[in-house]
Amino acid sequence: MMPSKALRKPAPPNAELPPESEVVTDCALQLRKIGDKWNLRQRILNLISKLFRPGT
Repeated sequence: MMPSKALRKPAPPNAELPPESEVVTDCALQLRKIGDKWNLRQRILNLISKLFRPGT
C-alpha cells in the first residue's frame, strides 16, 4: 500500500440510512424531473425545427 493513500472509513451503520422505500421514492421523483426536462427540451427543439424547416 502506498503511504500517501488514506484508509477508507467503515460505512455507517444501517440505522443512519433512510428506509429503502424513501430512497426509491426519492429516486423516482428525481428521474421524473429529469424526464420532464428532457421532454420539454425535445418539444422546444421540435417546434424550432418545424418553424425553420423549408417547405412546411
